[in-house]
Amino acid sequence: MLLSAAFEDFGMERVEFRADARNKKSINAMLGIGCVFEGTLRNNCSASFGRRDSVVLSIIKTDWEKAIKAALLKKIV
Repeated sequence: MLLSAAFEDFGMERVEFRADARNKKSINAMLGIGCVFEGTLRNNCSASFGRRDSVVLSIIKTDWEKAIKAALLKKIV
């Protein structure tokens, strides 16, 4: 629903996701909904243990319209 609002109600062209590079479960979940891996930001933010690397993934509007929306709707019906 949030992706639908972002692309269809608010007219966004891109939605970006970030996760700690060690959080494989979250990264795999984002890949599973159709996000595209864009890269790793090294040492980019603070964490309780020091600094962390962040993985960046995204969905762009054309991907949403062509395939991702329909695939997600199939998963929830």
